[in-house]
Amino acid sequence: MKTFSKSLLTASLLLAANALYAADVTIYGLAHLSVDHLDNGVDSGTNISSNASRLGFRAKTELEGGLEAFVQLEQTIRYDEGAGSFADRDSYVGLRGSFGTIKLGQFDTPLKIIRGKVDLFGDRVGDIRNVSRVNAGTLGNVFDERFKNGISYESKTVNNLSFAFHYTPHNNTGATVDNVRESYSSSISYERKGLYLAAAIERFEGTDGLDPQAIRLGAFYDVTEQFRLTTLLQSAKDIPGGDRNTYGLGASYKQGNYTWRGQVYQTSDNDTADTGATLLAVGVDRNFGRDLILYAVYGITSNDDNAAYRVSGGGRGTQLAAVTGEDNSGLSLGIIYRF
Repeated sequence: MKTFSKSLLTASLLLAANALYAADVTIYGLAHLSVDHLDNGVDSGTNISSNASRLGFRAKTELEGGLEAFVQLEQTIRYDEGAGSFADRDSYVGLRGSFGTIKLGQFDTPLKIIRGKVDLFGDRVGDIRNVSRVNAGTLGNVFDERFKNGISYESKTVNNLSFAFHYTPHNNTGATVDNVRESYSSSISYERKGLYLAAAIERFEGTDGLDPQAIRLGAFYDVTEQFRLTTLLQSAKDIPGGDRNTYGLGASYKQGNYTWRGQVYQTSDNDTADTGATLLAVGVDRNFGRDLILYAVYGITSNDDNAAYRVSGGGRGTQLAAVTGEDNSGLSLGIIYRF
């Protein structure tokens, strides 16, 4: 019996190893933590924050006819509080070939991807999402979010141009019988070395008489190998309080192992006066190869009298709520380690 058990275990291990080899499995992750002093104009404090830290698994298998099947499972890891959520980030299964790529699951929308390409402070103090996200009542936050129950098509890149369409029949948990909260997002982009241009439209079906919609344009241009300019413009309509526009510019400069960066973004008033805000962030990175970055950032969101935008939102574990009419600021020292 012992001999049989050992043989069975050995065979199982060999089969598992063969499956892993055949499927080309990759384990990857990112640990991004920062020490932040946050101030909302009334209270302040120093915190440790885990910022979009993650652990993921990818696998792919070559099939007949030039097809490839692939899967990704990615989850948030809270290094600061010893916690996490299973499969809450981009997690999907898909198929790619000469026709393009099809995916099913929960993952970033084409509109969100544009922001990620041009945001110089993604997941840090000063992230553009502090002013580009919209709280849409019963829908919660919209724009710069992942679709649940999504299916997407991404075209092959032809002459540096590509197209993406992302649809969900029900952007919520559980089953649906009426397809309320149906949503879609689509984009077209042009990208070559040193230049990126993209446009996207995204729409959510609401449950309170509003169907939030955003049109977003994003771009970056490398003036030199060291100097990059970035921009994003967003027009959001049919949202609580009235339409809003968000727009701004950023720049980064590489100097040896250092990268200096800054960006400024403005969100306009809606139907109520003095509801806009200006976000400013400046910082520097010290690069130790691709895998390790140390950085410092200072950011401030200057709120109008009737506005309450944060500076510490967007991909961050520790956030400080804003106080209406008060400036929201943060000084952050961070470390990013990729593995």
